[in-house]
Amino acid sequence: MEMPGSFARLVLATCLAIAACTSPEELEQKTGVEGEDAARGGEANGEGTSGDGLSGSATLERAISEETDLYAFSFSYPETLGAIPALRDRLDEQANREEADLQRAARDASREAREEGFPYNRFMVTIEWRLAGQTTDWLSLVENGSTYFGGAHGNYGLSSVLWNVDAQRLLEPIMLFESQEALADALGTRFCDALDAQRMARRGGEVTEEDDMFGRCPALEELELVLLSNGEKFDRVMLYAAPYVAGPYAEGDYEVELSVDDAIRQAVKARYRDDFVS
Repeated sequence: MEMPGSFARLVLATCLAIAACTSPEELEQKTGVEGEDAARGGEANGEGTSGDGLSGSATLERAISEETDLYAFSFSYPETLGAIPALRDRLDEQANREEADLQRAARDASREAREEGFPYNRFMVTIEWRLAGQTTDWLSLVENGSTYFGGAHGNYGLSSVLWNVDAQRLLEPIMLFESQEALADALGTRFCDALDAQRMARRGGEVTEEDDMFGRCPALEELELVLLSNGEKFDRVMLYAAPYVAGPYAEGDYEVELSVDDAIRQAVKARYRDDFVS
């Protein structure tokens, strides 16, 4: 099973993959995220502000940094993750795979540039894994990444996955909930209201859906769901919008952190509710 977050999955809407965009089904196969039965060994406050749950530094277990005329590649993860052999192996496998893909893509692009008689701009991929939260049963992991494959500018974003401590398996955060629709209903207008508050602050004016494509509220499937914890239970959810999802590239990405309330907890599958604050 490969490590999720092959950068193809990082910001699906903007196709940050080295290769062409693939279907969600193909991406699931690539990332190796298993169904909910794999979790649990076979059984299956900063409201509205840019969250700080992903900030902070940690001692690195591994930090790769390679630079050549063709590409620049960096990949890192902290000791907390490296201390788990099964997880460390998956991260190391991903690092090797990502660099090999980048090297191949850069070599092909450089050759094409020479043949066509135009300059080649060095490709770049940077990936950093961090621990976003943990409970007795789970580690909430976040993969931050940035890429440059020629063009006017690079791009960046994040993806999130859960590691089940007992089962040593990976799970998408949304799989802890009854459904994507159930979580969306539980959020109500909280996310949209908090997002608009951030938009207004950045734009210096009112935000209306009639403005343009960046005035609407993104659907849950367009966002990345990250579960944050108080060290014992999941007490917050962070919804991440990559560049172009909630605003133009110049506005950057958006992070909206919401506390877990009764509505969100009720949207969690019954067998996982003890992992959330009550």
